[in-house]
Amino acid sequence: MWSALTGALLIGSISNGMDLRALPSSVKFMVTGAALLAAVTIDALARSGRQPAGRS
Repeated sequence: MWSALTGALLIGSISNGMDLRALPSSVKFMVTGAALLAAVTIDALARSGRQPAGRS
């Protein structure tokens, strides 16, 4: 739950910052997509490094 909340706050902050800089919506979509892609990649790498519970 905390990860989802943190992600929503991050995307909202990025969107707000781009609105303040008056960037075109195409740039906003690309930056938001890149942030989501980075988050998914980091999460996948973090999960692959962990061992499942109960296994040695």
